[in-house]
Amino acid sequence: MAVSILNNETTNEEFLDFIVNEIHNAVVATTKPDGSPDAQVCDMLMHKNNKLYMTTSVNNPFFKSLTSRPEVVVDGYQGDGTMDSCGFSLRGTIKNVGHEYLDEVFEKNPYLNEIYKDDIEGAKKELRILEITPKHCGYLDHRTNPIFMRSFDF
Repeated sequence: MAVSILNNETTNEEFLDFIVNEIHNAVVATTKPDGSPDAQVCDMLMHKNNKLYMTTSVNNPFFKSLTSRPEVVVDGYQGDGTMDSCGFSLRGTIKNVGHEYLDEVFEKNPYLNEIYKDDIEGAKKELRILEITPKHCGYLDHRTNPIFMRSFDF
């Protein structure tokens, strides 16, 4: 899948749209309550009001890490090799917003219905929406010459 090439005119809102719609899968990293590192690949499911949204189950051990330490790093990458790739690294905070936006997330990401088709109502009871508030983000694109780098502050 070809992804857009961003530039110096790209707004923060357009950048978040790019993360959700063109990168989508990202590594979310935080620390466990004991201070050791913790990370998981997560889908960036939507954005609104300059925030990103993802979901995970309350039964996932990663959920405890995310809710006990609010600082996160979100890294995403798209491409077939180094010189055909672009990526971002976002620093921010995360908080559990419960079931707020859960129906909207499922509506915007219909593949979730397939993932949880065996017990969608049970899954929705266990899932929580997590809101990521970006603080700073770096973007790097190797597809351009010269290589393009950009910072986004929120």
